[in-house]
Amino acid sequence: MEIGFGRGMFLVQRAAAAPGSFLLGFEIKTKWAYLVEQRCRREGLPNVRVSCGDVREIFPRLQPRGQVARAFMHFPDPWWKKRHAKRRLVGSDLLDELARLLRPGGELFLQSDVEERAELHLAHVAQHSDFVLAGQDGWLEDNPYLARSNRERRAIEDGIPIYRTLAHRV
Repeated sequence: MEIGFGRGMFLVQRAAAAPGSFLLGFEIKTKWAYLVEQRCRREGLPNVRVSCGDVREIFPRLQPRGQVARAFMHFPDPWWKKRHAKRRLVGSDLLDELARLLRPGGELFLQSDVEERAELHLAHVAQHSDFVLAGQDGWLEDNPYLARSNRERRAIEDGIPIYRTLAHRV
């Protein structure tokens, strides 16, 4: 499951790299959801479904619990102004829903190119009782999923550091 797939590069690459997996992508912007769904159809990726909407409204309705193997969030919360803080996703409400949807041992992968945000995301996950950080400190050196998001690719090309967090559902 990918939250906020934007232009969909990770979703498409991951679908091709893991053809035996079913991928569900959520995007709040109708234009990107439509374009990525059309791309998946053109590229013959039957293992991808795209949904348009706000995950804060969608997730509480999703059933059954404990069925998701992995959740991906690439470069979330690009809201810089204080008045936009209400738009941020990563926090206890979203983590509660992810904990409900992820199976035991399921993975939560977050990455950001903004160190302050990455540290905030890591702190939220570390404080949540349903998640345990992978490794000693929760940081990953590289993306192990054989797919890159559009922003990740651009950050790598520009030499911008990427801060990656991996956690497992208890």
